[in-house]
Amino acid sequence: MAMKKINTLNVKLKDRSYPIFIGKNLIENINLYIPEVNNFSKIIIITDKTVYKNLNKKIKTVESNFSKKILKFIVPQGEKTKSFFYLESLVEKILKKKIDRNSLILCIGGGVIGDLVGLVSSLLLRGIKFVQIPTTLLAQVDSSVGGKTSINSKFGKNLIGSFNQPISVIISTDTLQTLDMRQLKSGYAEILKYSLIKNKVFFLWLQKNGEKILSLNNNVLSHSIMTSCSIKSKIVSLDEKEYGIRELLNFGHTFGHALELVSGYSKKINHGEAIFIGMFLALKFSCFLGFCDSKLVKLYSDHLENLGILYKLKDYNISITTKKFIELLKYDKKVKANKIKFILLKDIGKSFSYTIEDEKILSKFFKENLE
Repeated sequence: MAMKKINTLNVKLKDRSYPIFIGKNLIENINLYIPEVNNFSKIIIITDKTVYKNLNKKIKTVESNFSKKILKFIVPQGEKTKSFFYLESLVEKILKKKIDRNSLILCIGGGVIGDLVGLVSSLLLRGIKFVQIPTTLLAQVDSSVGGKTSINSKFGKNLIGSFNQPISVIISTDTLQTLDMRQLKSGYAEILKYSLIKNKVFFLWLQKNGEKILSLNNNVLSHSIMTSCSIKSKIVSLDEKEYGIRELLNFGHTFGHALELVSGYSKKINHGEAIFIGMFLALKFSCFLGFCDSKLVKLYSDHLENLGILYKLKDYNISITTKKFIELLKYDKKVKANKIKFILLKDIGKSFSYTIEDEKILSKFFKENLE
């Protein structure tokens, strides 16, 4: 039997370093990808209702890989699960089962589950180990790597959390077969982001291969996940807790998170869609300030139109006033001394952070560009 092709990357963080495994059907032999797997006293699986339904057979396979006691917890699906209510509920239910510090959490799902469960694992008994098994494209290329864990506040997204690195990330591309096109496109937002902030060659490759990613061509898909994770892991290795270069990963997110907040984390717009709009606004803002040529905006919009991806506010029926937008932007994590900071581009692959000294500039930009 031919060996399956498995790509491995390492996130280098000294004693907290960990591997990322990328391949097809990795869940079937999951214990091969968990360091010191036999040393754990209990295995705790946490997932959401939708993932549990769609990947039921695979989750049963995971269970059959372990002779130890398996605990299973299933939470509702969606951004609203990233709340104090579900954080407390999960922690109490797990503690009721008399776990010890030698327990291992397997987090199976998208970015919401990854963020919530990463935080749960950092709080239980002051920290137990966990493994990320991301099942959406967005989580596979972005949120499962880098150790950011969080819940949302009424004041904004991801404002309550900690940095907590997993012991491994297992990316099994076959799990993407259960996603609808809207979710796949949402994940593509983060892939495109990596090319825009760090790698022009990757952007040119995406122009040719974007459609193949969305149609789940395995070789093209694996290359895009590998390249995205590689860019992110290098940045995280240099700046784990976002004191500098890691901020570049927030390209499009300052605007995007504000849009998610204004829509109340509803189904009206999901994370990736908010990031497509956010990146479009960030590119337009870069041009408005004179940092880049308007050709960049055209390259971006042409690419998304070719893929049938919507990237304007009006596409999602979101209307927001300039005053409200600026107010929401001030809850962004990068704000210092009440000054809003954006990640902007000088060219594809050349990103930098820029602090707004005068809000009037932003007001003028919004008056011209809130369409």
